[in-house]
Amino acid sequence: MPELPEVEHFRHILLPLVARGKRSASSCVALECPPPRPTKRFPSEDVIDAINGGGYVITDALRKGKVLCVVLEKLQGGAKKKGASRRKKPATDASDGNDAGVITGDEPKLYLSLHMGMTGRMSSPTHVPGLESLSEDDAYPPPHTHLILRSNGQEAAFSDPRRFGSVLVDVAAKGEDAIPTFDDIAVDALEASKDQPSAIAEKLVNRKKGIKGLLLDQRAVVSGVGNWVADEIMYRACIHPDQSYLDTGKAKKIVEEMHFVLSTAVECLNSGAGFPEEWLFHQRWRNGGSGGTGKDYNGKTIKFIQSGGRSTAVVPSLQRVQGRSKSAGKAAGAAAKKKPAGKRKTATEGPKEEASAFQTKY
Repeated sequence: MPELPEVEHFRHILLPLVARGKRSASSCVALECPPPRPTKRFPSEDVIDAINGGGYVITDALRKGKVLCVVLEKLQGGAKKKGASRRKKPATDASDGNDAGVITGDEPKLYLSLHMGMTGRMSSPTHVPGLESLSEDDAYPPPHTHLILRSNGQEAAFSDPRRFGSVLVDVAAKGEDAIPTFDDIAVDALEASKDQPSAIAEKLVNRKKGIKGLLLDQRAVVSGVGNWVADEIMYRACIHPDQSYLDTGKAKKIVEEMHFVLSTAVECLNSGAGFPEEWLFHQRWRNGGSGGTGKDYNGKTIKFIQSGGRSTAVVPSLQRVQGRSKSAGKAAGAAAKKKPAGKRKTATEGPKEEASAFQTKY
């Protein structure tokens, strides 16, 4: 499953499509949907035609967590792409809820968001990223390509063999920069672990839920951490994935390792280098599965258990569940007394990694 590092790499594949400098009709985006078209969580044919005929250019490629967003802005002066047809009726697909509202092709700005699901990826004619869950076939466009974007003489393809991914088109609200698919997920793990580490650590302290489950919940604390990244963080921090009620020191260590793992993985993927040889990543794919065993880089035994609802690699000699310290218990008790009584909030602590608003709503 693509996690933050892979999705950030996919964003880099989209960057050559962004219109820079002077824009003209030749800069306008063209979308193609090779058959068979997905029937759910995908733009309708009418929406694709409205975008193709609307004279839009790609002005940015953004990411938050595991979600990509291609920003489409109408070419100044309202020029249409030559040869593109326009539908007279507004485009909508209310039956599947694939498109947020009505798309006419006259909107000043649109957001095209992509979620990779289990097997989604972005590719270009010169680079087809490999995924552990897919074969090493590097043909372009890859099998099961559902969307091809062309702009600036460049192109990129979105493929998804298992079809758990999503493509959604939203109309930008006038005078606002909020992206709907970004709004309901937590802060980005890579950015937040660098820019606000203390604030993130504070949200991890004294939580009843196991730390891995907390990190996998895309709405709880950060977004973008998935199964293998979470395991790598826990391993480097020497903290068991089921550990709860973290003290401040352990919480800070988690955030420190989070930034290291994510930033290193992004750098490796963008440069074409492999991940560090001592990472658990290399062993989990060879020996994964609940109940299995393996050896880490230093020869220590790896066990595979279930944690946070996912198959999890643990080195028992380094990662042990520890009891709740008295100081942590007192701190949690004091915090509970200060908190005003009211309805319990549970929406931010969903149990599954992929319970983001993007998938829940769309």
